[in-house]
Amino acid sequence: MLQVTPRRLEVFVAVVDHAGFGAAANALNIAQPSVSAHIRALEDKVGSPLFERLPGQAPRLTDAGRTLYTYAQDTLERAKSISAQLGQAGTRLRFAAQRSVATSLLRKPLESFSARYPHVELIVHSGTFEEVHQLFTSGAVDLAFVLSPGEVQGLHTSVLGRYRLAFLAAPDHPLAGRSRIPREELARHPFVAAYRTSYFGRTLSQMLREAGVPPLVIRSQAQEISMLREMMLAGMGISFGLRRSVHKDLATGTLVELDVDVDPMYLQLRVARSTRAGLPEIDRLVEMVREAEAQVA
Repeated sequence: MLQVTPRRLEVFVAVVDHAGFGAAANALNIAQPSVSAHIRALEDKVGSPLFERLPGQAPRLTDAGRTLYTYAQDTLERAKSISAQLGQAGTRLRFAAQRSVATSLLRKPLESFSARYPHVELIVHSGTFEEVHQLFTSGAVDLAFVLSPGEVQGLHTSVLGRYRLAFLAAPDHPLAGRSRIPREELARHPFVAAYRTSYFGRTLSQMLREAGVPPLVIRSQAQEISMLREMMLAGMGISFGLRRSVHKDLATGTLVELDVDVDPMYLQLRVARSTRAGLPEIDRLVEMVREAEAQVA
């Protein structure tokens, strides 16, 4: 039996039904490169092209494509029937995410998931990295979303996206507007930071050390990005964190990114998933988060 996710089959059927990659992307509300990536993955799995691509014409199914289309329709129809039966009894999908992930990175894919699968009740736990790790390893949740610079000890994870870290400050900060600020100069200005004893705080500190940034003067610490944002706006100091979490402030000029002379640094969004049988919605949610991240990228 062909081992592919229902989401891949759903995208493939959409390309056929809507007679094109762009039209399928619009119908599914995802980026066209995501559609192309799904089709390439299917062709790799099948070992044969699924479409004839002729200039100026809609893609036409090959013999392999027609066979897969029939298989995909049957598979998705069975999945739809199972989902309907589950909907009568109710389905719960439990997941945990670090607070910064839950508030900044998962909002849109969760909205899309809830609209598409209204029979699924989402049980969301947000907390520290340590709390999320414990919830997953204890079996209390089906999915765990965490931020990490690489592999996560004790968890088998896959990468969903990558986020750049940045030095952030109020627009009237003395360093705002300067180019290639020396790393040593950061030590002369106060910082507001995530709790230094937390996994997130320790991770950022280690990344700064490895980048050659000298020890910083931490004036205040907070757990929530919203509190760190308020501290920056109040002029209490610079913060080093996820650029994505304050992208609206950066777009409006409420906050600014400092041009520090360091190589770019990134954190990965990673997911650990349960192998609990009978819950295909786990794969659906993961795919929707992955597609949302590809669209941002």
